[in-house]
Amino acid sequence: MKYGSTKIAMAYAERGAIAEWIQLFLRNDGKNVALADGLLLEQRYYIGPIITDISAFGIEEGAPSYLTDVNDIAWFFHVVDRMKEMIGDWDMPPLIVQYDEDQYEINDGRHRNEALRQLKITNAPVVFWMSSEEDHRFIVEQIRGDKR
Repeated sequence: MKYGSTKIAMAYAERGAIAEWIQLFLRNDGKNVALADGLLLEQRYYIGPIITDISAFGIEEGAPSYLTDVNDIAWFFHVVDRMKEMIGDWDMPPLIVQYDEDQYEINDGRHRNEALRQLKITNAPVVFWMSSEEDHRFIVEQIRGDKR
C-alpha cells in the first residue's frame, strides 16, 4: 500500500492515528527509516496534517547546506524539478516538521518544500511533531490564532 498522500494522512488523523501513519509512510514510500526510528525513541506529540503557511518556517532556500557534493546537489534539484512537473496532479504527502523551542525543521519533505517555494506556493499540508508538552501547546495556540 502507498501511504504518501495528504488524503491518506488525513484518514489516519481522523482516527487519531497520525503517529501510525508517520511510521508507515516513513518506512515505506517515504524511505526515511532513520527518522521513523528516531521518532520512537521517546514520547512525541503530533498535530496535523494541517494546511499552513510554510514560508514562516525560516527554512533555508535551495539545497540543504549538508549537501556538499555537486552530484548530490544536482540530484536534489532534479527531484525538485520532477515534483514541480506533477504538483497540480499530485496529492503529495504532508511535510513532516519538528518544532522545538522556537525553531522549525523539516525532517521529511525538503524536496517538496523547495518545489513549493520555487512555485511560490506558501500554503501546504504539514504534520508537526514535538517532544515537549510546552511546544505542543505553543503550536496548538498558533493554529488557533491562524483560524481567527
